[in-house]
Amino acid sequence: MIIDLDISHKQDLVFLRSQPLEVVNEFCKIALEFIKKGSNKKLYIAASQKLQVSPDKIESVINAISYLFTECSRFMLNENDFNDSISSLKYEDELTESLRNYYLEYRKDIRNVLQEFYPQFDHYSNLEWRLDVQIANRSLSDTVNPIYLLKLLTKNGGSSALKEQILQTDPNNLKHLCNELESALLEIRSYENRIIMRNIK
Repeated sequence: MIIDLDISHKQDLVFLRSQPLEVVNEFCKIALEFIKKGSNKKLYIAASQKLQVSPDKIESVINAISYLFTECSRFMLNENDFNDSISSLKYEDELTESLRNYYLEYRKDIRNVLQEFYPQFDHYSNLEWRLDVQIANRSLSDTVNPIYLLKLLTKNGGSSALKEQILQTDPNNLKHLCNELESALLEIRSYENRIIMRNIK
């Protein structure tokens, strides 16, 4: 899998070709700080004065490097996929190696930062069930009314405490739910989904 950079990001990243490796390394450090802590205008102004370019240009280059690092970290691209993602920029080997080394060294940290922005959903922990069958009542002597009682235990990713939900359903709805879950499992085992899941783990 490779990251498809849009035209504006490519134009900003091409700027690195004309810069010495020390400047590129400094840009990578600033981009990593941007990902962790946000924008720092003072750094952009200082870099623009040193390189004699506008602060807006410095900011756009930092944004492009940050986008490259975050997207590659999000999909946990390996070394070869990272190289392929920036191959269209036609960097020198040293420049490619420098960007790749920063990405490989900090991708787990970047991924941890990204996970802070993802919503925390409850996860399955356990399921207990009981089948209740009403076989008759005062008005109807031959009725059969089966009901499933379900106790679903879930836990949140950020907590070890269990949350309990009591559910009630009839066999038809339960069968429909099982069919839908089986369809979802078949879909996730498809070749296309296996490729996607392998890249986001």
